[in-house]
Amino acid sequence: MKKQLLRLFFTALFSALIHADVALAVEVAPRISDREIIERLTRLEEGQQSMGRQIEQRMEDMHKQIEQRFQAMEQRMEAMHKQIEQRFQAMEQRMETMHKQTEQRFQAMEQRMEAVQEQVEQRMEAMQKQTEQRFLSMERRMDAQWSLTLVLIMAIIGLVGFVVWDRKTALKPLERRFGRIAHELERDLGVPSPEGSRLTRLIAALREIAPDDPKLSERIREALRRHSLLEEEAPKRA
Repeated sequence: MKKQLLRLFFTALFSALIHADVALAVEVAPRISDREIIERLTRLEEGQQSMGRQIEQRMEDMHKQIEQRFQAMEQRMEAMHKQIEQRFQAMEQRMETMHKQTEQRFQAMEQRMEAVQEQVEQRMEAMQKQTEQRFLSMERRMDAQWSLTLVLIMAIIGLVGFVVWDRKTALKPLERRFGRIAHELERDLGVPSPEGSRLTRLIAALREIAPDDPKLSERIREALRRHSLLEEEAPKRA
């Protein structure tokens, strides 16, 4: 459609130019033969045809150039589109890799945090167990010391009780014996008498009798010496 319109436009333009040349020629040379007119018309037609062919060639060349430019532009646009797509794909890949790296880092951080938390919990549990074991050992030691203290106290109380009981059991026979001896002495010697014991009174009575009977006095002395009731007198010094 565009080509036809261009052809009509150029045909009208050339016809106008031809009519103008004819008018000028008529004015300049009004006496021209028909042959010359025909030759000129044929020349004009040939020139018009050649010009039309040139114009068509140029139009085709321009159309080809325009088509080539449009194709080049389309190729460039496609190349740019491909480059943009590639860049977007590269950006998406980078974003995906960055997202993956970020996820991996977060996962690694979470794993580290979990490991650290587990280690802290294990240490806390170990410390708690050690503390409980220490408290248990301290309680056991305190219980053992308290038991030992109670045993020592009971042993001391038992020892004191045994000593008291032993003293009582050991002193009771002595007390009984001494009481019996004292009772026998009081009974035999007559200690409660204000004049002295019976032995003292007996010796006093013998002393009173001895001066009157020297033989009896000598016999009494010998009897007292035999029974260790009279001490021998020390020899007199000259």
